[in-house]
Amino acid sequence: MLKRILTFSLAVLLAACAGGRVREIPPDVRDYKRVDFFTQGRTQAAFKVMGQMHEDYMDGVLRIKKIGDADYDIVLMTGAAYRVLHAVVSPEGVAYRYLFKDADTPAVRARITQLLNLLVSEPGVYQSRRIKDDKVIITYQGAEAKARFLYRRGEAYPYAAQSVTLLNTADLSYDEYAPFDADGTEDVPHVLVYRDGNVTMDMTLISLR
Repeated sequence: MLKRILTFSLAVLLAACAGGRVREIPPDVRDYKRVDFFTQGRTQAAFKVMGQMHEDYMDGVLRIKKIGDADYDIVLMTGAAYRVLHAVVSPEGVAYRYLFKDADTPAVRARITQLLNLLVSEPGVYQSRRIKDDKVIITYQGAEAKARFLYRRGEAYPYAAQSVTLLNTADLSYDEYAPFDADGTEDVPHVLVYRDGNVTMDMTLISLR
């Protein structure tokens, strides 16, 4: 009986260890870059925002400030300087400091979390690389969602990213890559478009420092 218990315990332990093994990122996958606005000591980025939901429009400014190694303070203001969103994104998740009360529901928070994670969070544990036609799709598994980055073959930067949960898929596209200034050595997209169901948000980079 004791031998059976020990054998069973060992089998469970080995299965648990095997299930928790982290998949290594292949060296050639590391050549594919992800968008990072905060290289070269930069700590703040601002975007002009134009949002649309059905027939409703909103314009404003989205400000992202890096406040730690992987911590970001994010504020969305309307054109009339009315605060809509204030959140802090960290490896522990998204902490909401303020959210416009008419939008403060669990479903809306979940979708906003997808957007914020696509903008600044590490995507998670590497899962796979898939080549389809002229596209390379690299997938990571995060704590709250699966993240996919889409590249055109031969290009180092993604043209789009997706956040996928059981209930929702959100898309973020990148365009007009270029260094932000003469000192820039890394390309950043100057135009981002976020799509989530009937919500579209156009973001244009206006400040990076």
